[in-house]
Amino acid sequence: MKSQLRPLVADVLAQLKAHALPSVCERFGLAPGQEREAFTNGKTRYVLARLNALSDEQVLNVAREVVTAYPDAKLSEGIEVLEQDGHLITDVTRLHLATAFEGFDLGGERDTADLLARHFDPTSKLSGYRHAIRYSWSNAEALERLGFMSCSQAVLFAFLEDVLDPLRRDEAGQIALAGALNPILARDGYALRPSDVKSGYRVYLVQELPAGAGPADDLISKQLEVYDERGVHEAWRKALERRRTDPDGAITAAKTLLEAVCKHILDSESKTYGPFDDLPKLYHAAAERLDLAPSQQSETVLKAVLGSCQAVVGGLAGMRNRLGDSHGQGRDHIKPGPRHAELAVNLAGALAMFMVSTWHDRRNV
Repeated sequence: MKSQLRPLVADVLAQLKAHALPSVCERFGLAPGQEREAFTNGKTRYVLARLNALSDEQVLNVAREVVTAYPDAKLSEGIEVLEQDGHLITDVTRLHLATAFEGFDLGGERDTADLLARHFDPTSKLSGYRHAIRYSWSNAEALERLGFMSCSQAVLFAFLEDVLDPLRRDEAGQIALAGALNPILARDGYALRPSDVKSGYRVYLVQELPAGAGPADDLISKQLEVYDERGVHEAWRKALERRRTDPDGAITAAKTLLEAVCKHILDSESKTYGPFDDLPKLYHAAAERLDLAPSQQSETVLKAVLGSCQAVVGGLAGMRNRLGDSHGQGRDHIKPGPRHAELAVNLAGALAMFMVSTWHDRRNV
């Protein structure tokens, strides 16, 4: 996004006389310079060189000031498009992302300096910084020194994706690091999500969160991940990934999520269940073990709420049978849309987290 706006700002300012350009640029907060540089290198290059040192958020702020002082239709349109359609990674988000890397090895199983050289300025004598990066600088300090705060958004995303590459860290490491970064990214409408598989290993990409998604997804993910990384969390991950691209698959995954939670609870309580028990039966048995059955409540309000939860479980089982992808469907099959998947996944996630939290509380008493 920054790369689209930067040339528009430069084009507007390059219309000024070369001798006036340095002082005007300084007025807009750009780095100082000499008239000779504007004459020798060209006015557009002069401005771009200074915009390159700014973050996306700072470039947008400069663009707003420039278009106010020097009205320009193309620059106005570029600002409007960015404000309406784009999700900008703000400076405060970049700062928090850099801090979130503390406690992690940036390079994972590969060389950290090579990772940084790949994404940041390779002419910055990075090879000479290897010892300092490894033994003196914190991750946050190394990132800030090498351009993390001012690089383009495309470079930032490429770096985040590379840090989670399966060549650098195993699945557990990927999940742990993504879990630290995603709550921060979600504030600006993004998340690192598995989007491909390489030789059986997950490949993460920065993706725009769908409308209505955000920190709640990561709150549920964190709770379920702690409970059971390989089973319950895997079902939740599939449900999240499929909401937009595969709604019927997401509905099936939502039901699978609740089944997995119920079975894990029953297993932990040494309660047996049949191989053909359906979701309503599994939920009823697990709810009784957690004292969440409506019949176990004395408070009228709790009885009503937990009765509604029971109805939701039955509804999810019905959605999966009618709208999901687990059975062959006839000609009159109703094709679910993303909104149906959002509803199923969000309901299943909320109920699963409630059951997991209750299970944790009972074990910690």
